[in-house]
Amino acid sequence: MIMYIIARVLKVEKGQKAVLQERFSQPFRLQTIVGFVKREVWIDEKNPQFDLIRIQIYWESREAFYAWEGSEEHKALHKGGKGHGEMPGVIESTKETYFELATVYAK
Repeated sequence: MIMYIIARVLKVEKGQKAVLQERFSQPFRLQTIVGFVKREVWIDEKNPQFDLIRIQIYWESREAFYAWEGSEEHKALHKGGKGHGEMPGVIESTKETYFELATVYAK
């Protein structure tokens, strides 16, 4: 299966870990969308001034992601700059996209 990943990297102020962990542990709309596979949220705490949060959303294909991104529901969620709602302590955010190149599993 070739997968497509949308990754967001958030640079956030220290002290937001518990709030973000609670937020990203809740059920969310994408879980019911055709083509959605999973969401992973990772934290890198090694910098003393800020934390990095990596949110990876896995899709069955780029086409499945584009179908969601182009849907009226998705557009309505982002209308007027609302996006994903208030995220505390975000300093900056970047977006990355990846296609699966290779996967190796334990024997």
